[in-house]
Order: sequence, then C-alpha cells, then structure tokens
Amino acid sequence: MSDVPTPTELRWRALAPPEATVSARALYERVRLWSSGNLPGVDVPYDPRQEHHWAYAALVEDFASHLPAGRDRVLDLGPGDGWPSIPLAAALLQASVLGVDPSPRRVAVCRVNAARMGLRNAGFVAGDGGALPLLDASVDLAVASHALEETPDPERTMRELARVLRPGGVLRVQSQVWRLPSPRLETITLTEGIDSLLFTYALRTQEPPRERRYVLVLPSTPEAAEAHRDALIETAGWPRAYGETRVEADVAVGILERLAPHAERSLVVELRRWTPEWLVEELGRAGFSDARATAHAGDAARLAARDASAIEDPIALLAAFEDVTRDLGRRVSREPGSAMVTAVR
Repeated sequence: MSDVPTPTELRWRALAPPEATVSARALYERVRLWSSGNLPGVDVPYDPRQEHHWAYAALVEDFASHLPAGRDRVLDLGPGDGWPSIPLAAALLQASVLGVDPSPRRVAVCRVNAARMGLRNAGFVAGDGGALPLLDASVDLAVASHALEETPDPERTMRELARVLRPGGVLRVQSQVWRLPSPRLETITLTEGIDSLLFTYALRTQEPPRERRYVLVLPSTPEAAEAHRDALIETAGWPRAYGETRVEADVAVGILERLAPHAERSLVVELRRWTPEWLVEELGRAGFSDARATAHAGDAARLAARDASAIEDPIALLAAFEDVTRDLGRRVSREPGSAMVTAVR
C-alpha cells in the first residue's frame, strides 16, 4: 500500500496508536455472528424469491461438483459461520467435510449450526491456514470462499493447500475481485461486538491492491454507547460500498475524535488483494499443476433469478430455483472467465 497515510490514518495513529494483528483477532473473534444470522442454506432455508439465494445455491453446487469422482474428503478454509461447509455437507452426504477457521468463536458457531441441521458429516476445528492441522495428501477437494485473501501469508497458505491435497485433488477459490470504483476507497462500520462496541475504518487502494483495516474497541459503558449510537445515527443512509458506509476523510476523523477517548484497544490489519490472474500465477508456484480462472456461477444465477421473478406459482418457482442453480453451478464453473479460480494438484 502507498506509504502516504490518509488524514484519518494520521489522526488514528496520533489518538489511538494501533497494534498490528490478524483478521481473526481483530474482527472474527469479536462478534457473535459474522453473517448477522441470515446465511442462506445455514441460518435460513433457501427462498427462491430472493435473488442472492440463487447465487448462494449455485455456488454450493459449483463447489460440490468439483469433488473428484469416488473421493470423499472435503476441506473448507475459513468457513466463518459455516458457509459453504454446512450446505456442502448437506449436498454431499457421502463425503466428510472439515472446516478449518483461525477463530475459535467462529468454530463454535459452525458446530452449533451443523448440530442444529443434524449434519453428522460436517466437523470444524480451529487452525491456521499457514499450518493446516491435516496430514499430507489427505484431502480430495479444498474450497475457500473469501478466506484465502484474509490469511496473513496467502502464498504460504497456498503451499499448505497443495500439501494436504491428494494428487488429482481440486482447489476451488472464490475471492473478492479487486476492481474498486475509485483508486482509493474509505469506509467505516459501527457494530456491536460480544462484550464491546466496534468502530472500524477501512482503506482500500486499487494499486497496489491492498486493504488496511483499523479497529477501535470500545467498552459498553453508557458514555461510549451514547457516542457510538450518535455516530451510527449520523451515518445512517449514507452511501454504501462493500456493505460498509462510504465516507470522506473529514467525516471519519470527526467520528474517530469522539470515540477514541473511550477506546480500550486499537488494532490494525493489513491485507493484500489480487486479481484471479495473479492468483492463478501464484498457485502455479505453490505446486498446482493446473490453475485457471473461470466464470462465476453465482453471478449467472442472479441473472436467472431476475428472469424467474415473473413466475407466480410458488411450486414452479421452487422447481426452477432447484433446476437452474444446479445446472449453472455445474456448467458455468467450467467456463473460462475472470471471477473464480480452479486449481488441480
């Protein structure tokens, strides 16, 4: 990332000097539910009336279809609250699915979700992507959905994935394609943690492709809660980007100055981002014999959902949902593109 800090970064470093850490400690360990409790196929049943449910269902079919014939060991790197590992286990009842997440809290949530759904073929353990708790050549399919880019050392994690995959095993990766709406993007979030309040400022740059995320941890005292709530009310309805509130530097600094006096901890995480082309190149270096970029079944499914919105009969709509997402998941994931990546060990 550019060595020239933003005004918000300069002020943050002056008011609350941050401690460098990793995503799991800064964020994933601090919230009760990472996905707000509305993950399709995990927290709530699929609903054909909702466009994003089509995308989720097609992606599960995409991942499942890459399990080599006759194989049954699946690894989900960074499942968060259980996606895609839990719906994958439901779709591949003959397979054993293991989710490895660096956050023990996320692992606990995954186990509760799997038990609630009665899935005996889904297990979860805490572990580092750079040192996977698995034997060499013990996995047939590895999937990573918006997880590989969150690891502190992606290249090391790629080598670990190559190590645990059997010859002929497949890695299927969905990552955030780094095409920002502007060369530099600043956003904030104001959320409630397990036993604290959180204020997050994120700086994203297109070139070099980087994301730096600062987290202010506030106690749940009346004074801190009031300042946090006032900031939340102030920013309600502002423009959004990547599910966060887009801001100008002076606004972020103003909120920071009101919240920093209450802070218990200040943290910063720096992450590298990439294009699928870069990922393909790095996977080749990591030991994969065949890596290629593909189209995105979820994107295709969203378009199909819009076409199907005219179907009024709920039974016909459900049938279309199941047939179309199954077909797109299997077919589109084999088409060339620049959205997802498949690599063969």
